[in-house]
Amino acid sequence: MGMDIQQPRLSVGIISAGAVGVALAEAFGRAGHHVHGVYVHSARSEKLASKRIPNIPQTSLSSTAQAALVVLAVPDPKLPDVIEKVAQHTRDGQIVAHVSGAFGCDILQPITDTGALPLALHPAMTFTGTPADSERLDGCAWGVTSDSEAGDVVAQTLVASLGGVPVAIPEHHRAAYHAAMAHAANHLVTLLTDAQEILDRVVDAPGESPDSALLLRRIAHAAVDNALDKRMDGLTGPVARDDAAAVMRHLAALRELGDSAEEATGHGQSSDAAYTAMARRTALKAGAIEVERLLDLE
Repeated sequence: MGMDIQQPRLSVGIISAGAVGVALAEAFGRAGHHVHGVYVHSARSEKLASKRIPNIPQTSLSSTAQAALVVLAVPDPKLPDVIEKVAQHTRDGQIVAHVSGAFGCDILQPITDTGALPLALHPAMTFTGTPADSERLDGCAWGVTSDSEAGDVVAQTLVASLGGVPVAIPEHHRAAYHAAMAHAANHLVTLLTDAQEILDRVVDAPGESPDSALLLRRIAHAAVDNALDKRMDGLTGPVARDDAAAVMRHLAALRELGDSAEEATGHGQSSDAAYTAMARRTALKAGAIEVERLLDLE
């Protein structure tokens, strides 16, 4: 079986029809590959697959694992067990890739032992189970790891065929790579939720729910762009100006909100601790000496 994925295109089998698996099925199909089957293992996945990829057969695990390229799109905790099962069906000449960010090729050893080529192909994207998921893969960066030069070539060509940009991640750095991705994507959600909850309490919108997201949408997007383009040189605001007085006013206001929330509900809801931690780290990285000094006295 040849490794040239340009002509002819590969047959693809996808293990799992969750948000990631369905998006990849759409992306591979759109790229001209033949998705010959998807393995569905839950009623929820079956419903999603039937809605989004009705023309792709839902096949057994053994049948799905017969494809030239087998893609394991299962959650990380299930990956070792699925690998053991898939290894019972793979053979020399196949390509088997998982899409986990946390693991490299070592976890695929049972499959590698059957002669299949192992790849770790992680799309640097969040998946929400909507059609936008597969569209976002166009131009998306992928963290790729292989265990051979041949694997490097196949990984790069595969990702490029999906309109993606491959970025090589060494095997021993996969966990740190995944930590960085989670730190950015997951903790950003928490930070923005905190900010929205503060605005929910201070925006004057009697009789209606305040649109806190409206206030944050453009400034948050601009801040993300600035950070990605300039890192800490893109920082603006009181810490960037080393305005310790402004930071202390922020903390006083957040504590007051927290105190009033505790009185009203019986439990604290203040975000001042999170704000303090982030302001201290921001001051340290930005060299804001006065802010850092005052926060150390807190």
